[in-house]
Amino acid sequence: MAAFDVESIAKEFGFDDISFSEISAGHINATYRIDTGKGSFLLQRVNTAIFTEPGKMMENISLVLEKIPSLFLVRTNDGRLYHEDESGFYRVYNFIRNSISYDKVTSPEMAAKMGEALRSFHGMLSEIDGSRLYETIPHFHDMFSRFEQFDEAVRNDRVGRAGKVSEEIGFMNRNRERAERISSLYASGALPVHVTHNDTKLSNVLFDRTTGRYITFIDLDTVMPGTVLFDTGDMIRTGCSTAEEDEKDLDKVHFSVDYFKAMENAYVSGNENLTETEKSLFAESGRTITFIMALRFLTDYLNGDTYYRVDYSEHNLVRTRNQMKLIEEMDKLIF
Repeated sequence: MAAFDVESIAKEFGFDDISFSEISAGHINATYRIDTGKGSFLLQRVNTAIFTEPGKMMENISLVLEKIPSLFLVRTNDGRLYHEDESGFYRVYNFIRNSISYDKVTSPEMAAKMGEALRSFHGMLSEIDGSRLYETIPHFHDMFSRFEQFDEAVRNDRVGRAGKVSEEIGFMNRNRERAERISSLYASGALPVHVTHNDTKLSNVLFDRTTGRYITFIDLDTVMPGTVLFDTGDMIRTGCSTAEEDEKDLDKVHFSVDYFKAMENAYVSGNENLTETEKSLFAESGRTITFIMALRFLTDYLNGDTYYRVDYSEHNLVRTRNQMKLIEEMDKLIF
């Protein structure tokens, strides 16, 4: 059974006599492919528990899509970007045929394609004043805010776990000043404000199935104002690890220098949209975003696993140690 009345909602966007199937790849929104006489589309119910101001989020997305020719929103019968009723908040995208995405970087060539994709995405949006966008998730990559949450979690020790993770807490505190560097520069205006995606993992990139060429980034819900270093950092974090972020066996967790160099060359080399400061902090961005994720995982562990979905009691701690291992290898290999 569908999570909502797909046929009824589709009619609000002008579609009758549809067939549909669920797409379960995402974990936040409920998504269905609908096939109609007008073509194929993606119908989504937005998770408003996470995106509490979905109207502002849709304004961000609409602004960005003006520069992305391959992706568009279907308007409702009354010309709106979305439909909202007592059952939820809905939108419809076009379905891009002959496209493919990948879950994991498996070669330097694929790492280079990821770097080229992000460079193209940022290039397309470079003419948009990032300050025009809403901050749909306030302080998302703000290290100062994340440390405030961490400090509160340590002080409160709600579920009595702090004593078990003194080594991890010490690691966070020893690295505090360095971890705050990019946030400090951004807050001071030393880093320009751009349109940023904020979830630049490989699975959010579509490529042409036949030619292998970049088509577009998807999952634009976290598009916000920020520094491009937020995006390069997450690309490095997710693309240069040899293991999943919840791999328990740390002997399997390594940072691939080959993947990193391929990304760096593809994204930075000859990129006229970057300032010299941004170029100089490319590697540091990977360390910073990896650190912020370690900090967030540990904070959630201390709070009793209230934010991230966990499959067992130590899941967030495993994630924390996994990210710490990546940071330790980055420090040895690229700094």
